[in-house]
Amino acid sequence: MSFDSRMKYFGYWMTRPWIAWLTCIVAGCSVYTSALNGELIWDDFYLVKENPFFRSPVFGIEVFRHYLFFDSFSTYYRPVQNWSYMLDYWFWRGEPTGYHLTNILLHSLSGGLFFELLRRLIPGLLDPLGSRPCLRSDASALLIVLVWIVHPIHNAAIAYISGRADSLAALFASGAWLLVLKSRNVESSLGRTALSIVAALVMLLALCSKEIALLWLVLFAVYVLFFEKMWPRRDKGIAVLAAFSVFGIYACLHALPPHRGPMESSAALPLDGRFLLMLRALGDYTGLIIFPGKLYMERVLSDPAVYSSVASWRAQARYEYLTILGLLAALAAVWLCRLVGPGRRMRWFGALWFTIAFLPISNLFPLNAEVAEHWIYLASIGALLLVGGTVCALPARCQVACVALALLATGLLGVRTAQRAGDWVNAEYFCQRTIADGGATPRILNTLAALYGGRGDFPKQEAVLRRMITHFPDYAPARIQLGICLTKQGRADEAVPLLETENAGAEEVSRRYPRTWPAAVHLARLYHEKQRPLEALAVLAEARRRFPETWELVKCEAELRKTADGPAAALPAVEGFAAAHWWHLDAWVTLGRLRYSAGQPEAAIAALHAASRLDIYAAGPLTDIARVELERDRPEAALIQQLAALRREPDQPSHYLLLGSIYEKLGRRSEASEAISKAAALVARARSG
Repeated sequence: MSFDSRMKYFGYWMTRPWIAWLTCIVAGCSVYTSALNGELIWDDFYLVKENPFFRSPVFGIEVFRHYLFFDSFSTYYRPVQNWSYMLDYWFWRGEPTGYHLTNILLHSLSGGLFFELLRRLIPGLLDPLGSRPCLRSDASALLIVLVWIVHPIHNAAIAYISGRADSLAALFASGAWLLVLKSRNVESSLGRTALSIVAALVMLLALCSKEIALLWLVLFAVYVLFFEKMWPRRDKGIAVLAAFSVFGIYACLHALPPHRGPMESSAALPLDGRFLLMLRALGDYTGLIIFPGKLYMERVLSDPAVYSSVASWRAQARYEYLTILGLLAALAAVWLCRLVGPGRRMRWFGALWFTIAFLPISNLFPLNAEVAEHWIYLASIGALLLVGGTVCALPARCQVACVALALLATGLLGVRTAQRAGDWVNAEYFCQRTIADGGATPRILNTLAALYGGRGDFPKQEAVLRRMITHFPDYAPARIQLGICLTKQGRADEAVPLLETENAGAEEVSRRYPRTWPAAVHLARLYHEKQRPLEALAVLAEARRRFPETWELVKCEAELRKTADGPAAALPAVEGFAAAHWWHLDAWVTLGRLRYSAGQPEAAIAALHAASRLDIYAAGPLTDIARVELERDRPEAALIQQLAALRREPDQPSHYLLLGSIYEKLGRRSEASEAISKAAALVARARSG
């Protein structure tokens, strides 16, 4: 069988649409199976646990008025990511396995759409009259996409729940591009216009998924202007103008959240220093694409102490190797693009794709990190296109060997991906693996310490924090956490100096690090325990000036005022916060309970009803209303609320006990007995595991 026959046979069977899609989904699901058992890690604790904007459909519009992280310096504008969490919460009720499954499916479906896009673009990128036969375009597209789907460098975008923004942006952006291409084949002007409008809306969803989608607009414009040969010039101009119009709409949406000042950071490096970091980043990404050995979050490319001594330089020589590797990678890409022969246009497009996607993450511009594995999610497609164009320039037999090598690489990369996905099984193991691989950065160590503290293992937490203070003496969050850790161990005398020191320099600390308000909360509580109420309230007042949107400060103040002067004294602060933040569940629950304690049952019920609309599965506000109604001797009204609570949380024994009390009040003894028996059965089942 000739080469052409073999390639046609392979391409026919492997690239039939349903087989290609099935292959993409099976590949993505199989290599990330171990991630399904993963727990919440790092930003997951906020985005899919504390985040107030995904627990009810009432936030469908509100998410466009806020950045992704409510209490942070970041200005990530990703309302569609919050939409995805809304759907997950509706389907999975907060179960992490469901969220992980969504991530895997998003990535696999993005791979399927990539395949559909590339199989349409590659024919125009291959030389139609090339002197050598080449693997057909749809087979080339499938091989490229398979390698991309299983490559372990993308782990942080799939195995990490909070990393799904890359997949969402890729899914919608590639879908929008395909819709534009589809509209070209529609004969009626009305049909073309309708498809174009849908494409614009889908592209807007991509932009609202992650900022990286802006690069998709640039890639689309570059392809249309310089690589698309069949479109009339007028149509090209309209397409590019439409792309900029979508960007204009996105810019208006992005301006909706209130202005947020940047985090105070060290002075920017001079141009030569940034260029050096760019080469190191290119070298690091190149090395990880070719040989993804050590993969971990919080990668670092520079160390100020590298050149302090010869011994230090030798110990950190890997930085120099990365610089050389980055320079060699850039020179190799230039040489391949200049190489005359089949696939040259494809190589050029791949190189431009990688360059456009790499420049924003190259360290030439300010970033919150030097390298992050998931940042290469989009750029890696360009690198694979460059490799694919290079294969087209090889002799026929070499192309067959490259196909075999690509299939072998897919298998090996898939094994490495499955292994790496297991690192995300829980937060502690993730941190330990990251530290073992060389990623012992302050944030990773601080995360590990917080995990130990969260489960009450304070000696371990203290050991990690003291190690941090030794190695990173300027990292204020470590000192704050240590003060809190000592407080929880009953060592207030040791904790107060740490917290007072941070409180004294709180202005500077709050400009450099986010979420430093816990120092004020714990210091205020310590002052309150030491019978220094005025100082406690003064600490909270100063902290609220710096963090006016932080509920925990308001809640702490309300608790202290309630303890000292009763619930009425605590009401003004909570009422003010709840009025300004209609979407905050805990604020409205707290307000309802305070109002009832202050003798305002009707106002309490109104607040609790408002809270019940903010979480489709939260039964607490409804059970609180039921208790209020029961104490007011209104068992019929209490029954309605308690049955609604049971529909939300049908497996909570306490709900059935309260239901039994309501039935008793109504004189329905058999139903009361049944409810109490149900509660006992649930308790027994929980004890038996």
